[in-house]
Amino acid sequence: MKHAVYTGTRNIYGDMETAAKSLIANSDVGKVWLLTEGGFDRWLPDMCEVMDVSGQTFFPKDGPNAETRFTYMALMRAALHREFPELGTVLSLDCDTVAVGDCSGAWDIDLEGCYFAAVQERWPSQRPGLQYCNVGVSLLNLEKLRDGKGDEIVSLINSHAYAWPEQDAMNYLCQGRIAEMPPEYNRCPWTVGAIAPDRIIHFAAESSWPSTELCEKKLFEQMYREMTWGEAMERHAKWAR
Repeated sequence: MKHAVYTGTRNIYGDMETAAKSLIANSDVGKVWLLTEGGFDRWLPDMCEVMDVSGQTFFPKDGPNAETRFTYMALMRAALHREFPELGTVLSLDCDTVAVGDCSGAWDIDLEGCYFAAVQERWPSQRPGLQYCNVGVSLLNLEKLRDGKGDEIVSLINSHAYAWPEQDAMNYLCQGRIAEMPPEYNRCPWTVGAIAPDRIIHFAAESSWPSTELCEKKLFEQMYREMTWGEAMERHAKWAR
């Protein structure tokens, strides 16, 4: 079964419903997990499950990154190898993403020997030779992360303050073991350009979007926001047939 997990910050994690609807409508995902703070007050289909992580113990409240705008819910991406010990791989997504094309191939990326797959960012890293990727959409090899690297990432996040906490730690510690994800799975101003049609739009840094493109992307977001769960499931069923 294909699994997906949504993480996010307090101010936007309510958008998980919109994001999950779009993924269900455009993929053959079998289980979608929503990591939240204090539950979720909307009806969800059986294939979606809410996980209240407000009691998590991976990232202490007095940690160097605990009070950033990202909060521990976003940091939880770095602890999924422990939170989901039974899973081998999972597609991790920010909740400000919208699937607009067939995303089923995202789970088929070759992760042999790699800790995760993600799209490389557009601008060169400040550290020469560093392969720096945007983990807002990433296929995580949870099985391999359990070799000790995942715990190392969590430890680093709890030891130093970073601009992009879990993203920085994952990139720095997994060099040479990051698989390439086709850029159409994470279309945003920060990532390398996609040649193929977009599959996942990432609304990060909306102020960086050209106005015409942002309007077009917002139309997709509005469509899935207004779609009922029944309509999303029906669209998914038609695609599956």
